[in-house]
Amino acid sequence: MEIIAAGAAYALNSLSPQKVLANLGLASLVAKTLDISGELGPRLSSRASLVLPGDTTFANLTSRWREWHAPEIAVVVQAAVEGDVQEAVRYANEHGMPFIARSGGHGATEALASAKGAIQIDFRNLNQVKVSQDGSSATIGGGATVKQVVGTLMGLGKQAVTGICECVGVSAPILGGGHGWLQGQYGLLADQVISARLVLASGDAVTVSEDSNPDLFWAIRGAGHNFGFVTEWEYRIYDVENPKWSYEIFVFSGDKLEALYDLTNEMLKSQPPEAIHWAYIIKVAEIDPNHPIIWYAIIYDGPVAEAREYAKLIRDIGPMLVDAGEATLPGLAALTFQNEDGPGCAKGLTSLRYPIGLKSYNTAAIRKVYDKIDDTFLETPELAGSFFLLEGYSTQGVQAVDPRSTAFPHRSDEILVTSYLQYQPNATIDPLAQTFGQKLRNYLLEGSDDPSRLRAYVNYANGDESVQEVYGWEKWRLEKLRKLKAQWDPENRMRYYVPIV
Repeated sequence: MEIIAAGAAYALNSLSPQKVLANLGLASLVAKTLDISGELGPRLSSRASLVLPGDTTFANLTSRWREWHAPEIAVVVQAAVEGDVQEAVRYANEHGMPFIARSGGHGATEALASAKGAIQIDFRNLNQVKVSQDGSSATIGGGATVKQVVGTLMGLGKQAVTGICECVGVSAPILGGGHGWLQGQYGLLADQVISARLVLASGDAVTVSEDSNPDLFWAIRGAGHNFGFVTEWEYRIYDVENPKWSYEIFVFSGDKLEALYDLTNEMLKSQPPEAIHWAYIIKVAEIDPNHPIIWYAIIYDGPVAEAREYAKLIRDIGPMLVDAGEATLPGLAALTFQNEDGPGCAKGLTSLRYPIGLKSYNTAAIRKVYDKIDDTFLETPELAGSFFLLEGYSTQGVQAVDPRSTAFPHRSDEILVTSYLQYQPNATIDPLAQTFGQKLRNYLLEGSDDPSRLRAYVNYANGDESVQEVYGWEKWRLEKLRKLKAQWDPENRMRYYVPIV
C-alpha cells in the first residue's frame, strides 16, 4: 500500500522518481540514481569540489569522532564560498536527499543515524579568522576549529570564549550555547555572537542579528542546529590580560571523594570568575591499577600566588600527587587531554555521552557514581577507557545575561557533568554501555535539586532525551522554538541533530 500511495503522489504531483524514493525512506537509493557530479558539480564555485565514495579522500573526509550510529554519506561537497553551501542544500531539496554539515566531526547523537544517503556539506575550508580594525570583534568562518580560532587570536594578543577541545569546530558549540574557560568573565559562546550569515533549509542565505531577523537570531543561540548552517560569524573578542594561566592538578584516591566534593560545594559559592574546577573520574593503571582516581584541577586566569591561595584548601585534603605550573590558553587543551592527540579528539571508538546540568554536587550521588564506575570497570574491562567529566566553570558571566534573551535554557546551572563512554566498537558491549551511562546520570538526577526534570546540554546530548530535557522546561520557550521552526523550516529538513520536531 505504501508503494501504491507513493506512486499516486508521483502521478498527482509530478514528483520526480528520486522524490518518490525519498518519500519511501529510501534516500540512500536516490544518490545511486543521480549523476551528482554532472548535475551538482557545475553549480559549485571553481574552488569547491565533490568527493564520491570511490575517491581516495572520501573515508578521511567522512570519518567522525563517533562512527557508531553515524550518518550515511553519499557525497561530500567541499564548500569554498557561501554559495556552495546554498547550491548543495538546494540540490538536496530538489532530489529529496538529506543534508548535514561537517567541520570538526564531533556531532554524536542518535538522530544523525537517520541521515541516509546524505550530502555532507564540508565547511572546513571556510575557516578564516580575521580581526576587525577596532580589535573588538572577529569574523570567523563557519568551518574554523577551536584550535584555529584560539591560536590565531593569541598570535594577535586577543582571546575569545571558545570550547575546550581543539579539534571541535567552533560553530556547533555556539549553536548549542557553548561552555568554555572564559565564560565566567564574558558569558557563553552564544553570548559573543554579534551577527551570523545563515544558510536556511531552503538554501536561501540571511543575516541574523539583534536588528536583522531577531527571532531567528534568538533561536540559533541555543537551538541553532535546527535552523540553518552558519557560514560566517561576527564574534566578540577580548584583549589577553594574562598571557599564562595558572594551574594546579591534584590526584586523589577514591576515599577522598566526600571531603573533596563537600569542599568543592563550599568553594563554588564564592568561585571567582577567573577560576575553573575541572575534574575526571578515570582509571589510570600506572597510578592505581585497581580503582579509578579523581583527577582534579584548579585552572585560573590570574597570578600564580592568587591561584595557589584559592586552591590551598584542596591541597590540604591530601592528594596522592600534585602538579602545578602555568600554561597559555592554547596549552590548556593539552593539560586537560583535549588537544588533537588526546582522547577528546580520538577517532575510531564508540563514544556515548550522558550529560546533566546541576546546581551543586550531591556527594552521596557522586559516591554512587564512583562505586558504579569502579565495579563496572572490573566487570567489563572493555569500558575501562571511559571517563566521567565534571566541568565546574565559573558562571557569573553566564548568569549576567537575561535567560530569555537566547534559546539556551540552562543558565542557572552551576555544573556540567557528563559520562564519556569510550570503547573499541563491539556490538555486545553497546547495550551494557548504554545501561551504564543511563545509571550514572540517573544517580545524579535522583540526587539533584529537581529529580523529575533532567537538564541536558544539547551539544553533549545522547539523543534519548526529551525535547524538554534539552531545550528547556518553560512552556513559552518550546512554543517559541516550534513556531520559529514552522516558519523557517516547515519541512523539517534540519532534523539530524537533536531535533525540535
